[in-house]
Amino acid sequence: MSRTAKTSLYLGLAICCALVGWGYSSQHSLLQRQPAAGSRGLMTVYLIALIAMVIALVALIASDLSRFFGQRAREWFAQGGAPIHSAPEFEAAEKLRSSGQPLEAIGVLREFLQNHPGELHVMSRIAEIYNYDLRNYLAAALEYEELLKHRLDSEQWAWGALHLAKLYGRLNEPEKSLALLQKLDAKYGNTVAGRRARKALEQLENPEGGTDEQAQS
Repeated sequence: MSRTAKTSLYLGLAICCALVGWGYSSQHSLLQRQPAAGSRGLMTVYLIALIAMVIALVALIASDLSRFFGQRAREWFAQGGAPIHSAPEFEAAEKLRSSGQPLEAIGVLREFLQNHPGELHVMSRIAEIYNYDLRNYLAAALEYEELLKHRLDSEQWAWGALHLAKLYGRLNEPEKSLALLQKLDAKYGNTVAGRRARKALEQLENPEGGTDEQAQS
């Protein structure tokens, strides 16, 4: 849905809530002052409509918040997270990485992490360098395993686990990959990464069906 359509939907729901709320309030006041002039049935209809619209508005807000925080979590792992972007060590590591010195970049990030142990997202960047630059899938998996031992929120843990499950597949450890995907589906199914894990499990259970769907799309 486009931003304009989403804004119009929010505005329309808000206006409808206000109008229905005003109708309910008017009928309620009439029944209090002049029972013969009001309608209890109409007041009930207004109340039901108001509750339905409020529920729709809350569901829309919850969906947008979930999508927003899911996107922030993806950025947290894919880009290393916002807190470190302004750090000179991070910029130095990026320059080393882009110049073909990934090990030196990891060294800079390790030193930064020692001085700032709370910046756990640095571990995901280190794992990313091991994975994509050095093709050292074992080192990347070990980095994610260490990261997942820390206390993270649901989205962050789920994204780290999803990356780790993919690495287990590359390391020819399908049992570990499957177990982690199942854990993601069972315990973190409400996260973006959990939903992706569910799709991966469905493809594993029905590979031919997944192929047919891809061909049709």
